[in-house]
Amino acid sequence: MITFIKLLHLAAGIVWLGGMAFMLFALRPALLAQLEGAARLSFLAQVLQRFFAIVLGAIAVLLLSGLHLYGAGAKAVGMPSIPLGWHLMFGLGITMMLVFGHIYFAGFKGLKRAVDAANWPTAAAKAGQIHKLVVLNFILGCAAVAAVRLL
Repeated sequence: MITFIKLLHLAAGIVWLGGMAFMLFALRPALLAQLEGAARLSFLAQVLQRFFAIVLGAIAVLLLSGLHLYGAGAKAVGMPSIPLGWHLMFGLGITMMLVFGHIYFAGFKGLKRAVDAANWPTAAAKAGQIHKLVVLNFILGCAAVAAVRLL
């Protein structure tokens, strides 16, 4: 059972981190090169709405599986104590979830409202805010993977 929970945890992490990599390194540069102003912001809002629904599911799986592995899972595989890398991954994961909450409730909701009202300067500012926070979360996610693998 622990192996299956680890697999779920890993798959959810891949979905979230891989999705951020795709957004940062493929989709955003293509959007900037191909679409202008209103069209770009409208398209981005639609893409983020779909992606964030997937991320919310991934976060739920990560939180539930992570809590299980962090506590009962360590004992079940005979670990006398939880490794330092697990502590770091747990802390970084919680931080990422909080950052995502800000991205979603402050950035994305504001972006959607601005796009719906055709308030393009505000929509562009919210998109820029989302981008910066996604970069932060991507770095935190990479650090979490490194922590659990290297420590």
